[in-house]
Amino acid sequence: MKNFNTVREIDQEQYLTEELKKLREMVAIMAAETPVVQEIWDACEDCMNDQFISEATEYGVARREKMLHITPFTSDTLDDRKLRLQSRYNENIPYTRKSLARLLASLCGENGYKLTITTATFTVNVKVALNVKKQESIIAETLERILPYNMVFSVELLYNTWEKVAPYTWDAVSGLTWKDLKEEVLP
Repeated sequence: MKNFNTVREIDQEQYLTEELKKLREMVAIMAAETPVVQEIWDACEDCMNDQFISEATEYGVARREKMLHITPFTSDTLDDRKLRLQSRYNENIPYTRKSLARLLASLCGENGYKLTITTATFTVNVKVALNVKKQESIIAETLERILPYNMVFSVELLYNTWEKVAPYTWDAVSGLTWKDLKEEVLP
């Protein structure tokens, strides 16, 4: 996929010949036209970027959300909204263990989750790493839509265990509460 985020600075004066650059009127015309041409160029780039979710502008994301009847949360960043859109578009894929793992990897990162599927009890458990805990609700919404109705699922945070905290000295974590040690990304 081509990245259209390369910013191009428009300078109309560079297209003038040396003789025309000596005329104040021509330089003034080019100086007046340059911001307008730059605005048109930027609008064209935005239009191209809006074709891809990962490169989309605020307008492009809002347009797709409207089509899919998604209401963003007020606390969502543009990246959170893009992630929700990507999740929604990936829902139509038939799901196997491998494809579910790929979906979770795209939402949380390769090591950002722990997936447990128990076929005997028809349960799916996803534990989300603390550094991507904002995705917890997005993952729950996605699983609600894509898993078969006979499967029960849960989405939880993958809390810090003693093994992760043990290497730190008491001085290094003295400013943290027990809750912080359990539920926050360690420095």
